[in-house]
Amino acid sequence: MTQRSYKPDRVCGFRFTRAAWGEFSNFWPLPSPTEAGPWRFQTSEALYQAAKFPRLPDVQERIARAPTTRAAKTIGRSHPIQLHWNAQRVNAMRWVLRMKYESNARRIDEVLARTGERPIVEVSAHDPFWGARPIGECYLGCNALGRLWMELRQQLRNAHPAARSDAWVGRVHLGRLSAEP
Repeated sequence: MTQRSYKPDRVCGFRFTRAAWGEFSNFWPLPSPTEAGPWRFQTSEALYQAAKFPRLPDVQERIARAPTTRAAKTIGRSHPIQLHWNAQRVNAMRWVLRMKYESNARRIDEVLARTGERPIVEVSAHDPFWGARPIGECYLGCNALGRLWMELRQQLRNAHPAARSDAWVGRVHLGRLSAEP
């Protein structure tokens, strides 16, 4: 994904879970946890971290049972990831966001409706791939997470089949998180 520049006053920028647009954050505590495989995930961050380890169900379970999102992320970062993870991480996040949406559709529909056509931007001082950094009078970064939310928003509006989580199963290897052939 290429870097883009965004004007802060023209976007739905999110950084903190309790601030405006916090529902888009992967750290937002899900009112209805996401069920994937035999586990329940309290945040989409925990589900994403577990998706990194399709061949290590014990690690997936530790992540699912972590007491906090930060602990889940720490577990996910403390194990070597698959060699091909970077090639599939965007599709894995697509699946994660659809799982998050499906378990919390009413709330997320309301938030997506309020965005109108404005760009959705994860404001991150540390991660210019998933988010965009505040630099001067703009946000600059790939904003992969925000762009995936905008993609999902459009797919939902068009009733496109790719808006469903099952459209992504098989495109990423998820281990026990999904029923794969």
